[in-house]
Order: sequence, then C-alpha cells, then structure tokens
Amino acid sequence: MRIVHITPFYHPVIGGVEEVVRRVAEYTTSKGMEVYIVTYNRLRVDGIGSLPREEEINGVHVIRLKPDFIWSHGTYSSELGEVLRRLRPDIVHAHVWRHPHVFQVAKLKERLRFKAVLHGHAPFHKLGQLGALTWLYHRVVDVFMKGTLRMYDRVIALTLHEKSVLVSRLGVDVERVIIIPNGIDDELLESPITSNCNENVVLYIGRVSRSKNLDLLVKALRWVEGRASVKLVLAGPDEGEASRLRDYAWRYHVNLRYLGTVSESEKRNLYAKCKVFVHPAVYEPFGITLLEVQAFGKPCVITGEGGQLYAAPPGKSSVYAEPNPRSFGKAVSLLLNDEELYMRLSKNAREWASKHAWSKILPRYIELYTQLMNG
Repeated sequence: MRIVHITPFYHPVIGGVEEVVRRVAEYTTSKGMEVYIVTYNRLRVDGIGSLPREEEINGVHVIRLKPDFIWSHGTYSSELGEVLRRLRPDIVHAHVWRHPHVFQVAKLKERLRFKAVLHGHAPFHKLGQLGALTWLYHRVVDVFMKGTLRMYDRVIALTLHEKSVLVSRLGVDVERVIIIPNGIDDELLESPITSNCNENVVLYIGRVSRSKNLDLLVKALRWVEGRASVKLVLAGPDEGEASRLRDYAWRYHVNLRYLGTVSESEKRNLYAKCKVFVHPAVYEPFGITLLEVQAFGKPCVITGEGGQLYAAPPGKSSVYAEPNPRSFGKAVSLLLNDEELYMRLSKNAREWASKHAWSKILPRYIELYTQLMNG
C-alpha cells in the first residue's frame, strides 16, 4: 500500500501538525507500507528553497515542492499534480483544511483513482489570532468551498468539538467523520510524578506566536498571589513575539525567562520541574503539550474554547479561566496554593494522558487505511 501525505510543513519545521504527520508516517512505514511526504520547500518564515528537494528521513520519502506563491503559512505549488501522477498512490492523506492542496487533491482524486483522507487539524481560530485578511480568507473558503469536503472518503477530526463543527457548519456527512485524537510518547508515561517542586515555575511550551495569545499569560502573572516567587518560563520557536513579551515583562516586573527552541530532552526536563503548565490560547485545535505535561502529573490552566477543553478537561486535570488577565492569574494562584486541589488534578492528569499513548492511537490509522482499501 502506497500512502502519500500532503502537508504544509514537515521536518525540520517544528509544530503540532508536523509532529502528528511524522508519527503517522514513521509508524505506517514500520508496518510495511510505502510512505511519502509531499510538502513545500520553505520554512514558516522565509527559507524558500533552502531545504533538499528530496530526502529520506527515518525510512519516509520526503519530497518538497517549489512554491509558486505563498501567504502566511499557506502555499500553492503547480508541481503537486505532476508528483501525484508519478507516485500513483493508493491513498492520499491531505493535512490542514483550507490549504490549496486540499482542493487540488479533490480535483485529482477520480482521475488518478486514489482514496482520499482529509485530516483537518481543526483550524478554526478566532479573528484576534489570525488578523483580518487571514480570517476573511477562512470565512470565504468555509462558505464557498466547503463542498470540496464531500470529495473525501474520510475526514479525520481530533475531537468531538471539531466533528461538531465539520458536520454542523461545513456540512460533512456524519458517517464520513472519524475521530482520532493526537497522542504522546509512551515513554512519557514512565516518568516520575514530581509534584513537590522547589520553585513555583509556571511553564508554557509551544510556538511563540500571535495565535497563542501569550500577551494574556504575561499580563496574568501580575494577578498571581506572591508573584515575586513565581517564575514564568516560555519555550518554543519565536515567530516575532518574544522580544515584545520580554519588554512587557521587564516593564511590569514579571519574572520571565524565554528559552527559545528546546530539544526533546530539555522539554521533558522542563515538564518535570514546572509546578503549573499554562495554555492561554483562546482557541487551540488540540494542544499536544497539554497531554505531554499531564504525563508528568502536572495540572494545567486553560482558557477559551476548542481542542484544549478535550486535551486538558476542566475540573478533571485543569482549571479553566476566563480569557482575561485577572481570571487567568487567579486560576494560576489557585493551583499554586491549594494543595488538595493540586494533588487531585495531578492524579487525574496522569490517568488522562495515559489514554493517549501513541501505541494506542497509531494502530487506528492502519485500521482506517485498510478499511478504505477494502471498502
């Protein structure tokens, strides 16, 4: 069986979608399938043409197309049809709703006779996370191009929330939608739970971008009780926000440390040493870091709506705050000072994370592909 994934970015670009695509591709390769990644020769910011045209990474064939034009994280390449004709896939697994390749794949499906899967990754962000032009593009596509979704044999939703949006707002047939949540390394679940931390470290790991609403986080620290003893640590690739956040923290005496992009081992060390994990985005498609930190028994503070409500269920493994600095700061204070609540959420966090080990999630992709080929 030959599977072709088409995704906006792939290694060495870091991000949640990229991690999911890598996991699925490498797992299915290990099970004897022939797997290709078709992506674009660019980075999130600049870097056009800076990567190898073709290479093999951990047994997966990677092909990077020349962009014809780009905007924000979107890319169009006229090379896609030619590459698919050459590869002659059994299944094309397209990633991220609204990207141009989603519509290209739909047009080529019948002509090239492959099965098609759309992995939408729930890109239903708010206006304030995107900017007016991108938000308007999303609305136009959702209204005028949603019929494209009927061309796909299956549509993967990360959560029940995404499934609801796909069915009610975009008109996808409910029987075509399958829920497969994201997963985490099994090894993380073997990590010791370290709830008695010497320092009140409040941690965020993820892209340092406008969409993550980190302004809320830095402002919220001003409302944390005993904030003089609280250290805010940010880690992840900077998309132009880090300097501004540091300036704000310095001006208002918030103890902030930005570490930049960290390695996997460094990330796990941060998970182990933090007291509370925070995720201030008002909308998040899923939130893999939320699951990862819960494997260490760390409760979270979340806000907004979206996949974060699934990844860290409020009242079970997280405290929910309204998306304003005072509410968010009070929620952080609650976890730092209420030991009984902290220990209860810590226990639940580990149990919830254990349901999402990749060893439990990835076989579902084999089942999906097999059903499509036998259907």
